[in-house]
Amino acid sequence: HKLTAQGHETTLVAQGPIVTDVMGGLDWMRCSIGQVLNEERCSGKPLLIPYATVDEVISRIQSNTGSRWRLPTLSELERLVVEQDSPPMIATGIFPDTYQGLYWTSDINWIVRERWWGVNFYTGHRYGRVVGDQTLAVRLVLDR
Repeated sequence: HKLTAQGHETTLVAQGPIVTDVMGGLDWMRCSIGQVLNEERCSGKPLLIPYATVDEVISRIQSNTGSRWRLPTLSELERLVVEQDSPPMIATGIFPDTYQGLYWTSDINWIVRERWWGVNFYTGHRYGRVVGDQTLAVRLVLDR
């Protein structure tokens, strides 16, 4: 699957529960945290969590998988945005059943103190005023 997302040439290859961004050098979880890949669908509900809980969730996943999963940066998560006629603004064949709302990034807003950047897959836009106790969805990434 070759897609143009936010001006980036992105080559995404889905292999079971992992999506490889060949150009970005990243492996993505195909489903959001809280969902499980089941016959090319992500079943279950995405877990919406505050920022303080993110590290604990990542630690559990790392201990179960042995992999160095992490929150994506703003620019990494924006690579997945695809402008289309209806939400979610992501390649739904590759990332099925994506939550149509905000996802956490690891980036703190450098302009507004104590706010994080998120990406909203309903609109496809970045949002820079996320507070730590808001509950957002999580999709983790792994450096290749």
